[in-house]
Amino acid sequence: MTKIKICGITRPEDAVLAATLGADFLGMIFVPGSPRYLTAAQAAEIVRAVRENVPSPPRFVGVFRNAAPETLRETAAVAGLDVLQLHGAESEDDIRAAGLPVIKGLHVGDTLPRTDAHPSAEWLLFDTLHGQQSGGTGKRFDWQLLDPYPRTKPFLLAGGINPGNVADAIRTVRPDAIDLASGVESAPGIKDHDTLRILFERVRTP
Repeated sequence: MTKIKICGITRPEDAVLAATLGADFLGMIFVPGSPRYLTAAQAAEIVRAVRENVPSPPRFVGVFRNAAPETLRETAAVAGLDVLQLHGAESEDDIRAAGLPVIKGLHVGDTLPRTDAHPSAEWLLFDTLHGQQSGGTGKRFDWQLLDPYPRTKPFLLAGGINPGNVADAIRTVRPDAIDLASGVESAPGIKDHDTLRILFERVRTP
């Protein structure tokens, strides 16, 4: 079954609902300047709310871009993260020094970037290349560019996915997981609860 990651969480009530609906991952953004940016203390409140209210909580993912390894470790410890998602120019050494399992984000423009440059990453994530933004743009890349990917690692598909196209995304790309932020929002960082429910129905219904 395709896993679901809801990213750009900023409110405990959104996180609790997504986890209750069956999210496998909840992502929080630690990239300064992002409209969905959180401090480690704010993230810790969200993590605590979910773990106190959901019997089988998802894995909590912290999204970073070009952060120092000590920043990754300190933020993860305060917030209670399970996984780190690195969306910048992080090296293989950075991934090994991160201290937690890593999802390495790759930005897809007109061509598929190298997929073999990060052997220590647990997952890869393919998102749309869009200026300096690390994700959450609501823009879709050409999914056919993933056809040559040898699937040497599990991967998340991101970029422009919403309840209207999620079934097509899963059928066409066959990702191990889908990743949504703006596709289930009423405003940046504010998840629309009805849209979340529709998404999970469309992914989980055979």
